[in-house]
Order: sequence, then structure tokens, then C-alpha cells
Amino acid sequence: MQLLALILYNADGGRRVVPFRPGALNIVTGQSATGKSTLLDIFEYCTGRNTVTFPIGPMTDTVSWYAALFQLDTTRAFVARPAPGPGKKTTERVMLRFGPDLEPPPHTALAANTDRRALRQRLGRFIGIKENHSTTPGGRGSTFTDAHLGHATLLCLQGQSEIADKNHLFHRQSDRYVAAALKQTLPYFIGASPHDQARKHAQLNAARSRLKQAETDFHRAQDPNDTNHITLATLWHEAHALNLVQEPAPPDDHVQAIQVLQDAVLSPTIGLPRAHEEDQRRLDLERTCAVLREQLRALAADRRLLLAETAAADDYAESAHIPRGRLASLDLIPAPQDHDAGTCVLCGSVLSEPDPTITTLRNSLEGLQQQLNGIDAIRPARRAALEALHQQTTRLRSQLHATQHALQALAQTDQSSGHLPLADRISFARGRIHGTLTTLQRTMGAGLERLSQARDTARSAVEALEAELDPDTAGEQLLDRLVPVNQDITLWAHQLRLEHAHQGVHLNPNRLTIEFATHTGSLPLSRLGSGRNWVGYHILAHLALHRYFVRQRRPVPRILFLDQPSQVWFPPTAHDGDDHIEEDSLAAERLFKLIHEVVEELAPDLQVVICDHVDFPAPWFQEAVVHRWRHSEKLVPARWVSRLG
Repeated sequence: MQLLALILYNADGGRRVVPFRPGALNIVTGQSATGKSTLLDIFEYCTGRNTVTFPIGPMTDTVSWYAALFQLDTTRAFVARPAPGPGKKTTERVMLRFGPDLEPPPHTALAANTDRRALRQRLGRFIGIKENHSTTPGGRGSTFTDAHLGHATLLCLQGQSEIADKNHLFHRQSDRYVAAALKQTLPYFIGASPHDQARKHAQLNAARSRLKQAETDFHRAQDPNDTNHITLATLWHEAHALNLVQEPAPPDDHVQAIQVLQDAVLSPTIGLPRAHEEDQRRLDLERTCAVLREQLRALAADRRLLLAETAAADDYAESAHIPRGRLASLDLIPAPQDHDAGTCVLCGSVLSEPDPTITTLRNSLEGLQQQLNGIDAIRPARRAALEALHQQTTRLRSQLHATQHALQALAQTDQSSGHLPLADRISFARGRIHGTLTTLQRTMGAGLERLSQARDTARSAVEALEAELDPDTAGEQLLDRLVPVNQDITLWAHQLRLEHAHQGVHLNPNRLTIEFATHTGSLPLSRLGSGRNWVGYHILAHLALHRYFVRQRRPVPRILFLDQPSQVWFPPTAHDGDDHIEEDSLAAERLFKLIHEVVEELAPDLQVVICDHVDFPAPWFQEAVVHRWRHSEKLVPARWVSRLG
């Protein structure tokens, strides 16, 4: 995407067309206050910027529509946005039209047909910005940004106040939200982040959700307080009371417990219990309930004691810190072996009686410190003890529930089949246990295996996607792809005779600045002196990036706007009598010449627009001048302004 023209329309139907040459260096030179710097603002407004940045004056008083004509690969795009109404900062309305032979239409043909976001999306697709999702890790997770045309244009503009800014390298970087967006989207535009990151991030988020749910389901199925586990333990105790199983407690492996119970209730060879044996086993269950309740009460008492000791230790530690803090001032007093006890430690005067308390106070300080250290050391042990009590309580409570339910089940069996013979009552209980086991086998046996498989599958998917989206790998790829960019910056810095060009010049994508490798570490551009270094490295960084974008066919507009790059060589205070005018003029011309050579090398794939007041006589410079605004020639026609009078 390159710029063919910027167009202004006034309410009377007038039209001001400012044409540009694609694939070439375009220089707009002239006096101050002619509207040169405003060209960058119009370009940014016509590529979808929300905030209007036009300077208040003749243009905002006369212009009703701002427009741009762009050359795309196989077609053209005409973009027009009306001026915001009175009291408004912007407008969402946009006119967008495509066609191979488009020319700026008359004022009467202007009509909005879309909005600002759709403009960026459609133009972005034309230059190759595909669906993407860039990520930056944060303290509470990761933030995500979709790279669009607005982010791409940040890499194409250098305003007058930015091109010599030692602290900020990119357009609008001083805005922290823009800086964050640059850090997130630069890897995509460089090519270090694949365009299908949006799909992969969506898949990763979905896989993480599935994994979290699968782990929750799996752990719930294994929870000893889970209803299924209590039901299984209840069935086991009931079967033991009826002499169906011999062991009083089920095995830890619930799958094995289900199988043993299943075999027991289906086996016809188990003998009938005698009446006193059945009663004895019920008494055993009741005794077990009593023992478990007593153990739970003991654990509750132990827990209360631990909590009380912890609270007391915390209170003591808080109180002990006060005298300890006061006694800590003793560290300012020399050790007893280095101090004469008959001399005042503050003023050095001789005391009438030796001070006997220094050693005692030191001993008190050491004792307090040892006690505080002991309290700090025992805290982890107390936390571990509380956790162990909690786990033991959970296990005993589960056993108590299962035993109580077994007694209730036996009582219900007596009520429903107590009139039947013992053999029939046992057969009745077998049928009920078998039916319940069938359900448990489905939910706890095969169900647990299914949950385990689902958990493992989700974990594998998460690990695979995290490996593909590894931020460390993406960071390494970004640094690798910036190698040719850094090489170009270093080479050109030598040509322009910039300072520190020999010290490993490189672009730091995390700090968004140029850095220099020194024996004391990397130093940023802000540590360099001289405005010519700041301007030089600004332009070289953007030239090198755009050379990379062109060669790698990255989805960034093939245009670079540079506003007033010569300002550090020709400040307003300079005059013809200055000693260094000729030297500064040669340095500024070298910079312009380098830009011209890079554009010619990449022609027709890069367009550079420079707005400046210099006008070098060199033939290549004169050929690059597309507009020369001096005297009455300005961006806004004088006749528009005169009609306001």
C-alpha cells in the first residue's frame, strides 16, 4: 500500500489534491507554517486513527472532508472521512471505495458507507494482515491484541517531535497503551509470530478449560468424601455384617473392592451367619462408630490446641518485636571488648561509676532474637500439623459416615424383610447390594478410567499448544529475525558517522529503543548525546525495518513518513555566520542521500515522504521534490481562507 494523493474538500465544493509518486522518494519542502507537517496527520486520520490531531487554524476552519488515494497491489482504494462536527473530537463515518482506475471524486460524490474499524479491517486484508492474536505475559495472566492496520501505520510515521526524541523510537510510543500494543504486535509484523495464533490461542484456551474440568471431575471421583466412596464403604460394612465378606474394612483400591463385593453377592457358596454372629457384627459397627466419634473429638481438641498455640505465639512475637526493636540500637554501640565501660558511649566523657548494663542488655537482645527465631522456625511445622489433622479428620469422617449408613441400611433391611427367614433376608440384601454395585461400577470403575483418559488427553493438547506458543521460543525467533535489521542499522551508522556505531548497535523489541553493547552492559539511545545521533538512529531503525518488511513481504504499508529530519542540523537559531553550517549541511545531505539510495534499491516497493524546509541543489534531491511550498503556496489554498474573511 502506497500513497497516490491526499485530498482536502471544503464545503463550497472546492478540492485540493496533493499528489505523490509511488515507489520513490517524495520531498515536500518549503517554509514553516505551510502545512507540511499536517500531511502526516491527514494520512493517519485516513488510515483510521480515532483522535483528530490537526492544528487549529485555516484547515480546520475550511476543510469539510479529508481523503487519501492509495495504490494497492492490483487496485486502488479511495478513503474519505468528514471533519468532526463542532465540539466533537472525531467521527466514525468513513467513505471507502475500491477500483483499478479510481481518481479523487468531486465533493458531491462523497458519502460515508462504512466505519473506521471496518476501514482498517478491509485495508488490512488487502495488504496481507491476516487473522492474528499476539500475546504478552502479565502478572495475572496474559493480555491479547489483534494486530491491525492502525498498529502497522505506527511503524510508518515519524512526526516532527518524535524523530529527534531520545526516549521514544516509534510513533506515539509515549502513550503507554500504544507502547504496549507495539510490543505485542511487532513480533507479528516481523514474522516471528505466525498469523494463525488466533486459532491456536483459542484452541489453547479451550484445551485448558477441558483440562481444568477433567481434573476437577477426576479428583472429585477420587475424593473419599464423595458419595460414591461412602456408598461403597457402606455396602462393604453391610456385606461384612451379613457374612458376605470376611474383612471388616474395604481395600483402598475401590475397583478391587467393587470386584470383591460383586463376587461375594453372586457366589452361592457363602454360609449363612449365625444369629449371634450377625448381632455381634452389628455391635462391632456400633462400636466402630463410637470409636470414630471419639477419635474425631480428640482430633478437634488437638486442632483447637494448635490454633491456640499459634495465636499465642503470634501475639508473643508481635509483643517481643517491640523491645527487640528498641534493643537493636545496641548494634550502634561498640562490642564490650572494644569499649571502656567507664567511658560514655555517646559523648566519650569519663563516668563516675562504670555502666554495668551493656552486657546485660546485649544478652537480653540475643535471648529475644533466639526466641523470635524459634517461633519463626516452628511455624511451618504447625502448618504441616494442621494440614495432617485436616486430612486425618476427613478420612475418619468418611469412615464414620459409611459405618452409620451401613447400620441404617441393615435397619431398613430388617424393617422391609424382617418377617422373612434369614436366608431370604440375605438374598434380599444381596440383590440390593448387586443393583447398587452395578451403578457404582459404571460411575466409579469405567467412569474413573474415562475421566482419567479425558484428563490425559486434555493435558497432552495443552502441552502441545503451549510448546507451539512458547513465549521464549517466540522471543528467540524475534531476535533472530532482527539480525539483518541490526546489521543494516550498524552499517548505515558507520556511513553517517554516528557515534557508537562500532558498539553492537541493535534494536531492542522489548524496550522499543536502540541499544549499544558496551563493556558495562547495553545502553539505550537516551544515554547518547547530540540530536544528530537521535535523528540518525531513528531514521536508520525505520529504514532497516522497512527494508526487512519489503524483502520478507510482511503486511506493513510500503510507506515511510518523515517530518523535519534536518531540524537538528538547521535549528531556528542557526544563521549563515555559524562556523559549522557547512559541516552540518553535509551531514544532513548524507542522511537524505542514504534515504534516496535505499528507496532506489527497493524500488518500486518502498515510498518515502519527507516533509522539511531544506532544499539541497543536488540533482537527485531536486528530482525527488514533489512540492515546494513557499510564499503563497500552502497546503490550504489561500482563496479558501480569504472567503472566511
